[in-house]
Amino acid sequence: MKIQRRTERSDEALVRLARPGTLRAVVAVLVFGFFFLGSETSVPPVLPDSMGSADFSDISMKGLSDGLPDGLSILEEEAPPDEGLYYSVYKVVRGDTVSQIADVYDVTVDSIVTFNRITNTRTLSIGKLLKIPSMNGILYDPKKGDTPASISLAFNISEERIKEVNGIDDDTLTGEKPIFLPDARLSSFALREINGDLFKWPIRGWITSWYGWRDDPFTGERSFHTGIDVGSSVGVAVYAAMEGVVAAVGYSTAAGNYLVISHHSRYSTMYAHLSSTAVRVGQRVSQYALIGRVGTTGYSTGPHLHFTVSKNGRTINPMTVLR
Repeated sequence: MKIQRRTERSDEALVRLARPGTLRAVVAVLVFGFFFLGSETSVPPVLPDSMGSADFSDISMKGLSDGLPDGLSILEEEAPPDEGLYYSVYKVVRGDTVSQIADVYDVTVDSIVTFNRITNTRTLSIGKLLKIPSMNGILYDPKKGDTPASISLAFNISEERIKEVNGIDDDTLTGEKPIFLPDARLSSFALREINGDLFKWPIRGWITSWYGWRDDPFTGERSFHTGIDVGSSVGVAVYAAMEGVVAAVGYSTAAGNYLVISHHSRYSTMYAHLSSTAVRVGQRVSQYALIGRVGTTGYSTGPHLHFTVSKNGRTINPMTVLR
């Protein structure tokens, strides 16, 4: 195996990092997903034949960050498509996006986010090590009763390719380990969710209070702010951040006039301190439909919208999903 290092940010030629058969304090990433570490560790020349029954869940990146310079990747020599699935490792640098990295490696965003179990590309951290698969596809956790045939129908991909790449037969899959689905794509909704592109801003304004711990404006005590406050003027239109069904419309001492919308995939949004509401419970609304107007009702220090996003009943930072 020839191990090479390359920078993804310049036109420099590839630089040979290690002689064939020798690994010097770097990582050789083999088709079976094992990491061979050490100084002067002898490694026989290997080209991947197939993915076999690689267990991705056991792959660990721990301890590798310090040994890999920013913006560089450790990768295997280019292999023909029929030589199976393998991957290289890339270390994230400031300014990187998953989309840019995918373009450099000529793979889909779907491939990178599923291979690395990324749930929100906006939280990509500097220094994170990403596994970049050598072909397009997604990592998939088989469900009870899944077979290569049923999966191929569900994702509209080749059954034979599924079996070939993963080294499996026609039997029902156990679900004990993930498999790779070559050429499969995520749904458009799933990709929007991972990219943080599900929700539009409900109003235009300025942030007066962020999500998280803060000093309560009334009591002065530390408390957790479950949404963001967007400053505006009384009467400014408020719009639905995403399509959904109105789950609640009401008034409370703290929130003033408020409404809640339930969305796809167990998301919900709340809009509080409204001067008026324009929807009723059970009404289906489209994204950016008029739902109310900015006010200063309830516990409020001035005209603003308190906007909350929840997933599975727990609030999340709206800034990670707004676009």
